[in-house]
Amino acid sequence: MTATAGRNINNSVFVREFCRGALPEVLAGAGLSDGDVHSVTVDVIRRARMLNALPVDYFDVLVTPFIEEVSQHRPLSAPAWLRAAVVVAVRNSRLEEFHALGGPLGDADITAITQAATEPLAQLLEETGTPVSNNALGGLDARYPRAWACLTALSDLMTSDDDTERTYTMPQAPVPSLPGSHEKTKAQQATHVKNVPAGQNVIASAIDPRFDQALLAMMQQAKDGNANVIPLSALSRLSRNSDKQLRVLEFLLAHEATVLTTNYLLNPHLVAVRTRPLVKPDSYNPRRTMKQLRGLGPTHTGVIKALRKQW
Repeated sequence: MTATAGRNINNSVFVREFCRGALPEVLAGAGLSDGDVHSVTVDVIRRARMLNALPVDYFDVLVTPFIEEVSQHRPLSAPAWLRAAVVVAVRNSRLEEFHALGGPLGDADITAITQAATEPLAQLLEETGTPVSNNALGGLDARYPRAWACLTALSDLMTSDDDTERTYTMPQAPVPSLPGSHEKTKAQQATHVKNVPAGQNVIASAIDPRFDQALLAMMQQAKDGNANVIPLSALSRLSRNSDKQLRVLEFLLAHEATVLTTNYLLNPHLVAVRTRPLVKPDSYNPRRTMKQLRGLGPTHTGVIKALRKQW
C-alpha cells in the first residue's frame, strides 16, 4: 500500500481500534487517571509513527534485541519480528512507567495490551510511513557504530537456517566514557529475584534515560577489565530505551566485554544465537534458563560452561 501513514495515522486501525479502544480500556481498568491514559496513548502513537518511518533494514536491526523476550508472546502465530516491533512501539513506551515499581499495571495487563496491539500494528506497518522530525528511534547506527554492527550481525544470523555463530568486523570509533554525574540516579534495591547478575539487582523504570547504581557498577567493572562476561536475562535489562540500550552495549563492546543473554552471545568479534525455539528469559531467576545448553554453538557453549564455575 502507498497510504501515507504519518498523515493519516489517526484513521488507521492501530489508532481507531487499539489506541482509542483496547489500550485505554485496559489502562482505565487498572486505575490510571484520564490524564495518564492520554499521555500513554499519545506516546504509543508517536512511537508507532517513528517506527513506521524507518527504513526496512534499519527496522530489522532495531527490533532484534527484543526478539528473544517475545518467544512466548501471543499471538504465537505472529512472526517474531512483529511481536518485537510491538515491544518497541508499545511495551517500551510510557506504559513502562505504570508497570515498574509495582504497578498499577500488572503482568496480565501488559500481556493483554501487547496482544491486542499486534494485528493493528501489523496493518500500520504495511503502509508507507512518512519521515518524522526528531525521530528518537533513528540515527542510532551513527551514534553507536560498534553496537549497531554487532546487532546487524545478530539480525543477519537470525535469518540463517543453519548457523548459530558468526564473526563480524568491529568498526573503529572513539572509546566512549562513563555517563556523567548529571545522568545518574538512585534506584531501589531488588528483593524478589534470585541469582541476579550485576546490573539487574535494582528496580527502576526500564525507559529511564538515567543510569542507576547497578548499571554504572557493571559498566565500571567492564572498563576496569573485571567483567569479561556480563550475563543478562535479556538485552532489555540494559534498558528498554533503545538509545540508552545501544549506548551501554557500545560501551561494553568498546571495553572488550562479552554480553551473554538467555539466547544471545555478543562480543567485539562474534555473535551467537540459540537455534529456535528460543528459551523464554526469566528475569526473576535468569541463571536457571541461561544454563540450558540446548541449541547453542561451540563458542556459546564454552562461555556458558566457564561461567557455571563462577555461579
